[in-house]
Amino acid sequence: SRYCQDCTEEKPLYVFDKHFAKSAPALADDYSVPDYFADDLFNLLPPEARPDFRWIILGPHRSGSSFHIDPNCTSAWNAVIKGRKKWILYPPGLAPPGVVPSSDMAEVTTSASLGEWYLNFYPATKSGKVRPLECVCEAGEMMFVPRGWWHAVWNLEPSIAITQNFVTERSAR
Repeated sequence: SRYCQDCTEEKPLYVFDKHFAKSAPALADDYSVPDYFADDLFNLLPPEARPDFRWIILGPHRSGSSFHIDPNCTSAWNAVIKGRKKWILYPPGLAPPGVVPSSDMAEVTTSASLGEWYLNFYPATKSGKVRPLECVCEAGEMMFVPRGWWHAVWNLEPSIAITQNFVTERSAR
């Protein structure tokens, strides 16, 4: 709490806890996967074979995730419990300005911080041929990120969210 209130770092910590369901089972029991996202081929795997798929995410103002595409042909949902998150998304095949993926998409080069990206590249999104989808998710709202979409998230205030990746039959093709 104090870190979130007093943080002045250019690139604040953004904590992803993939073990929250084990360390805080009551918290994991307090939510269920929304019906829209219940179709998940990962459920066919034994638990030990399933890749990491859900996290509780905590971070102060200005923390967040730089541009990336979720792995393993997954889509994702992100439910904001507390705070506000700004999302920027680009469709598959169109890297955001200032983001340079390797030819095999295994590596991505981008700004050192989201703040730097906003200062140096965000203005170009207003006049680009293809403009990104942008929104702000408030506490109690949920974001869906389709498979293959570039996305970045910037916390506009201290935030807590639950996120989960999943694979549908359609997205596995």
